[in-house]
Amino acid sequence: MALVRSNFLSMRSKFQILLEPFLWKKSKSSKAADTSESVGEFFQRHFGKEVVDYLIDPFVAGISAGDTESLSAQHCFPELWNIEKRFGSIIAGVVQAKLSAKKEKSGDRKGSQVNKKHQRGSFSFLGGMQTLTDALCKKLGRDELKLESKVLSLSCSPDGKLENWSISCASNGDKDSQDLSYDAVIMTAPLCNVKEMKITKSRTLFPLDFVPEVSYLPLSVIITTFKKEKVKRPIEGFGVLVPSKEQQNGLRTLGTLFSSMMFPDRAPGDLYLYTTFVGGSRNRELAQAKTDVLEQIVTSDLRQLLGAEGEPIFVNHFYWSKAFPLYCRNYGSVLEAIEKLEENLPGFFYAGNHKGGLAVGKAIASGCKAADRVISYLESSLDGCILEKGS
Repeated sequence: MALVRSNFLSMRSKFQILLEPFLWKKSKSSKAADTSESVGEFFQRHFGKEVVDYLIDPFVAGISAGDTESLSAQHCFPELWNIEKRFGSIIAGVVQAKLSAKKEKSGDRKGSQVNKKHQRGSFSFLGGMQTLTDALCKKLGRDELKLESKVLSLSCSPDGKLENWSISCASNGDKDSQDLSYDAVIMTAPLCNVKEMKITKSRTLFPLDFVPEVSYLPLSVIITTFKKEKVKRPIEGFGVLVPSKEQQNGLRTLGTLFSSMMFPDRAPGDLYLYTTFVGGSRNRELAQAKTDVLEQIVTSDLRQLLGAEGEPIFVNHFYWSKAFPLYCRNYGSVLEAIEKLEENLPGFFYAGNHKGGLAVGKAIASGCKAADRVISYLESSLDGCILEKGS
């Protein structure tokens, strides 16, 4: 309701939002989107073009570096996609889903520590997200890790026994490869890298020509700090996202996170630290620009948005040529290829942001799910070995 009461949208768009539950009744769910519908088309049907231009467009750019016309509604917003199929109206469906969730929770044992309400939101650690990976490395032990190594080939011998995977890898700069045996493989490398690997099954080359080409979006991340007194319009909150239409007003970044506001340990008390994103499908070439060029662009945008004066005290720049896979309209073929890999290679499991979502939380959930599947696979394989010995 805060959005409806604000001056952010026109009266026409506000009425379209309010009327959406009535205009999209369940009877219209049969006319729901086809599987190739874009994010923009999906939301425009329900809320109109202005909502897409000023709410959906900056949101998808912020979470995926993509654009509303290239991204698939089915694969970027699967929950809303399914809600539309079930209820017709997105708003009515979301409300109904929340009411159902509350009803289920009310049936749980009250006061139980196990049933505490799960809260969504941003999270991090003192010292940054690397704290998590450092802890995992420490838990595993240095001897169990092969860092800065390239997988050259994978060989599968599906004979129902354990240790049926052999992986050949080589450390960077090392000409000699090393062969290692494993019971199962969890692959998290981008599919473009998987296609370069040599995979054999029962000593026969396993072709990967069925794996489609995946588009990847380039992205630059620029870290800047400013003295607090130099930022004349500091905004409290998570950050700011920039609609693509604002390029006509000179704004060229995708958005900026207010990192030191979310996590105060990120900067000294007298500084604001900002994390700004440039590039994506909106401006692929700009993502590849040099640090000094990007510094000027970011400083200009922060001057318009926050009133930041002068030059930043500190600047750091990270560039990823393949930051995110693009969940395009035909992304279903990519998921089908991943499923085919897992079905035809026993003990092979794929995880990461190529399936299930791009966010850090989604990627972690994907890894946990893959680990559970590996445990089930190993237990069934072990049971098979025991039965074989018993017979």
